[in-house]
Amino acid sequence: MQTISAKLMTKEQTSFTELLDNVEGIILDLDNLHYYTLNTTGLFVWKQLRSGLSLTREQLCEALAKAYNVDGASIETEVDGFLEELETNGLIHELKGDVQSSAKLAESNGQLPVYEPPRLKLSNSLTQVVLSGSSTIATAAIATG
Repeated sequence: MQTISAKLMTKEQTSFTELLDNVEGIILDLDNLHYYTLNTTGLFVWKQLRSGLSLTREQLCEALAKAYNVDGASIETEVDGFLEELETNGLIHELKGDVQSSAKLAESNGQLPVYEPPRLKLSNSLTQVVLSGSSTIATAAIATG
């Protein structure tokens, strides 16, 4: 698990797609072709991590609390669990050394739903996905992956 004030970064070999505007997201790990779904709160955290700001756990909790208008202390355990899950699945890592970031956190557009704990769900591996009419594309992606 990451140290409390470690700066976090997402794995470079991932592809990310947001579905239904702030409702759900999908992360594809391009190394192993596993894909993960994110709930709305997990989506918010992932987008913060993908912003390139080299954020700490504390900054993520602060941004989440502000965006969802909840007490930051009450969500720390949930955020810690989510970050641990991302790290266990190899989707985030700590940055080594002292990395400075002058950028500010992304602001919410005020259209976020009610807060719920962030969740990451391993959905499956693309090697087992056969989409109607897309099997050639899926096969090609797997063959080149």
